[in-house]
Amino acid sequence: MTNEELYAQELKQSEIDHHTPTAGAMTGHIISNLLIHSLKISQAKFFAKGPAALFLEKFANQWLDYEIAEFNRLNQLLTDNSEAIPTTTKQLTEFSMLEENGADKYLKGNEQLFQLVKDFDTQTLFITKAIKLAQKEDWPELGANLSHLLAWIKEQIAKAQRFLNHEVREGLYNEKDDDDF
Repeated sequence: MTNEELYAQELKQSEIDHHTPTAGAMTGHIISNLLIHSLKISQAKFFAKGPAALFLEKFANQWLDYEIAEFNRLNQLLTDNSEAIPTTTKQLTEFSMLEENGADKYLKGNEQLFQLVKDFDTQTLFITKAIKLAQKEDWPELGANLSHLLAWIKEQIAKAQRFLNHEVREGLYNEKDDDDF
């Protein structure tokens, strides 16, 4: 098979996996969300003003380091198990469920930080679903890795929400509000 035929076959299987869904396909969304979130963290780090700038000065690089390391770990886990990973910019933006808006860099610092918190929260929805799928598919190493990521993200949400003087779940997704997910 040619490279183009192999890639076409991969895309076809990826489309099937995303409609099933599988743990691997759901993890593809997580991988994409991590990369897009890393870009958004960088943007906030450079443009936030006020007290949020100090918070981001302390935590943004830690978040970036962790998310990039996790991006690499998950890609490795998937490829080690013959699963497709998003490899093009088009796939990464298509699979990410985080919203991007270049104008957000002009929001007040606390609003930029809260946008990052909401993105962390969005990621938990995909991670929780992927953990359940990994358990169903008897893929313990993926489930364990995702459980660790979930715990880390919840810790970051709590830190940032306390800084913003919010309750931990204040302003975040509530299943009772949305039965469609």
